[in-house]
Amino acid sequence: MSEFIEYRKTATVKAKLFVKGDEDGMIAKGDFGDVLTDVKYGIEPEKVPYISTLENQFHKGQFGQHYLCVGINGEKWLVDKDIFERTYEAV
Repeated sequence: MSEFIEYRKTATVKAKLFVKGDEDGMIAKGDFGDVLTDVKYGIEPEKVPYISTLENQFHKGQFGQHYLCVGINGEKWLVDKDIFERTYEAV
């Protein structure tokens, strides 16, 4: 097996703290089975905000705990706040 080579991304992203109003909608917090159980017993599932991404139509996040990033082609994704603040810097 060959050795890993370290790489650095050179593209920039626009980003901001994910806040109410940035979401594309709200979706059930649990997985599919949890939601079916809630519906079966007449319980309204707990909902969390999501954004639509290229890879996953419903990327769940939490306001104030994620950064909303927008890439060079307008694609969106969420990054955990702690990870974002450790790995990105303003330019």
